[in-house]
Amino acid sequence: MTELRTHEDLPVGAARGEWELLLDEDPAASLFQGPRYLSVWHRVLGQRSTARVHTVHDDDGRLIGVVPEGHEREGSATGPVEVRRFLGGTHVTDYLGPVARPEDRADVAEAYMAALAADRDWDDAVLAGLPVDSGWGDLLARAAADHGLSIFERGTEAVCPRVDLSGGYDRYLSGLKGKLRHELTRKARKLARDAGELALIEVSADEVPEQMELFLEMARGAEREKAGFFARPELRGWFRELASEFGPDGTLRLHRLDVGGMPGAMTVSLVHRGEWGVYNSAFDAALGALAPGMVLIGELIERAAREGCVVLDLLRGDESYKYQFGAEDRAVERIVLVRSR
Repeated sequence: MTELRTHEDLPVGAARGEWELLLDEDPAASLFQGPRYLSVWHRVLGQRSTARVHTVHDDDGRLIGVVPEGHEREGSATGPVEVRRFLGGTHVTDYLGPVARPEDRADVAEAYMAALAADRDWDDAVLAGLPVDSGWGDLLARAAADHGLSIFERGTEAVCPRVDLSGGYDRYLSGLKGKLRHELTRKARKLARDAGELALIEVSADEVPEQMELFLEMARGAEREKAGFFARPELRGWFRELASEFGPDGTLRLHRLDVGGMPGAMTVSLVHRGEWGVYNSAFDAALGALAPGMVLIGELIERAAREGCVVLDLLRGDESYKYQFGAEDRAVERIVLVRSR
């Protein structure tokens, strides 16, 4: 038998430490599903969401699962509705959902769906951000049906293109189609020839706060959609808080590609447990035709592989440039539940 315990707000102390340990034992989980990231998100961007964390324990009281949940009241054509979601906003959080060891996932899904069915104070349960290859979608759908909940909607909500580096950098290069490999080399040579010498700079931890300001200014000068995103004060604050939380221990990495001695492109990366996630990027609009951002990501792929990372994840979005690095999609799905009886 399993026991589900519900906690108001995010845990601290020993309970938080147990969650962190479980995160490391779940091969499908990401930094986005851990207490550090979700605590920052809830403080900075998630004030409208009431945090509630469900923990699942076995007969011996051992923690086997964590389901971070947010409760929100939203408007609709028929009036306010109560919505249950996995904690973390999908506009800044690439993966969401439960955390558990593979052998415990079915029990965790069963316990969570039993609790959701027993809770009468919700109208919609939107379970988004689930990597399809984790198997959570099938387990949650099966448990939902067992507890009288119907799937109103299920489908792919996004893709995260990923570059396989498990064989090292040389194997990655040899696996690229010749045209792609040649094009990446050509872009770097053209940028250096037309704009000046290239230098990849990894920003030191103590310089991250200052250089994050440079990144934010560069991003605000980007194309309309990205510039609009970074024009919002709360989102600029979000990146500053991420840098404050994850910069000192090297989880958050800032890289700058200097072109002719001047900043030409920058990336914000989150590196966790052998996976390098390119969280956001920006480049000098004046160099746009010379693709400095592409050149920088090409350099990061080599840096990630040399560091021993097995994946470089370009995260949400199917922008065409991502596939020029040989990336392959990882589908992320969403399930919307309603009560069938």
